[in-house]
Amino acid sequence: MRVHAPHTGAVGFLRRVAGVAALAARASLRTKTVAALLALLATCVWVLPRVVKGDGTPEGDLNILFSYTLGFSFGLLCLATLWSSCALFASEIDSSRMQLSAVKPVRAAEFWIGKWLALLALNAVLLAAVYAGVYAQSLWRIHRSGGTASESLMSRRVSHPLMPTPREEALQAYQTMREQNALPKDLSQKAVLRALEQKANERYDVVNPGEPARWKFRLAHPLRVGEPVTVRLRFDTEFSTREQVKGAFQLASASCPGPAVEVQLDDFTQNEIEFVVDTRAFTTTGISTEAARAAEKNGLREFELTFRHLGDSKRSSALMLRNRQDVVLLTPGGSFEANLARSALVQGSVLALLAAFGLTLSACFSMPVAAFTATVLLVLTLVGNSVAQVTSEEDAKVWHNRIGIAVSHVVNQASGHAMKAKPLAALAHGERIEDAVLMSSLLWNGVLIPFVFALAGCAVLRRRELAEGE
Repeated sequence: MRVHAPHTGAVGFLRRVAGVAALAARASLRTKTVAALLALLATCVWVLPRVVKGDGTPEGDLNILFSYTLGFSFGLLCLATLWSSCALFASEIDSSRMQLSAVKPVRAAEFWIGKWLALLALNAVLLAAVYAGVYAQSLWRIHRSGGTASESLMSRRVSHPLMPTPREEALQAYQTMREQNALPKDLSQKAVLRALEQKANERYDVVNPGEPARWKFRLAHPLRVGEPVTVRLRFDTEFSTREQVKGAFQLASASCPGPAVEVQLDDFTQNEIEFVVDTRAFTTTGISTEAARAAEKNGLREFELTFRHLGDSKRSSALMLRNRQDVVLLTPGGSFEANLARSALVQGSVLALLAAFGLTLSACFSMPVAAFTATVLLVLTLVGNSVAQVTSEEDAKVWHNRIGIAVSHVVNQASGHAMKAKPLAALAHGERIEDAVLMSSLLWNGVLIPFVFALAGCAVLRRRELAEGE
């Protein structure tokens, strides 16, 4: 006879889930796995920045911390989460210890959610320790170099030029090709549009010596007068001719008509140019008092950037850049500490997804089979995303490549939400992780996809006579 739980409804559900989570976390802490993982993470955080050397600049050292140290630590947590979650159900089912809980009664969903929350809690503690160690090291390195945290650790919003989206440009190009009867006959419309969209996103525009280039921007958040705006331009050109490249930038505020701020640069030895403009220059001279007051009240939102290539046409080469990716305006976007927390939340949501995936495999298979399946699928995801990005239409025409390419595209679509956010790259470049990216990662990786895995895992557990009892 089944003994009914003394608590029913939502309160009983929460108590049983909390009990399962506490037992799972306590069991994990009793093992040496957590201690070994903590030692590995500590070694990674404190030793790796001393082994991997940057370019010798404070910015290069911070890039090592945020890109390599956090990236390697996150990789360790991903593997540990995946493999440990594959063992939670499988080991208890194989040893028949799980059957003792069937008389509580504890439902399959309560088992699944409780163990998932235990993994989330352990990951949250470990991830917080890693981020705290990296942040402490960054402050120490900045202090040692004589700089200040406010100058080196930044969080800036990224604004791109106003342009049609790659999809819109692809549709326009497709329409032109159809009118000119130039469409490939052996490719479908979907394949042609995908190729045109990729080409539009990666297309390089050329700025020859003596030619100007203009870009218009509209900020999502108005910029207060007095706040700095940073112009960043990445370009490609021959290294041997970069010393002959010279240029002049003009930044004007369309929302505050007045004189443009001109900056002349003659050092293009690097392939990235970045300079800061004080927005007070747009309101101090050349405009009426009413316009200045309106700018003070409403802020600055619209800007126009002009670049003139002043290099000698006989000695200097052209500049090549991608308008959609290589020309941006950077504006203040909150504190670096808040951006660091957003990065941790994005990575935590990916760990939640891996924990849910491993738990479902653990409910389906034994420990070795679950771990092997998880590893194979993880490698397939990484390889599939790489293949989907580099395959061409010519590759798809070969019959023995079609199956692999089709599988790669399916894997790319399935894992797109998990792989979309790149928080460490944003931290390394001082760019704010936008709220939309954070919420999308939390929703898909932390809620919706784990919910689907939970349904599948609970269905398997019921079939294995776990929660229902026999």
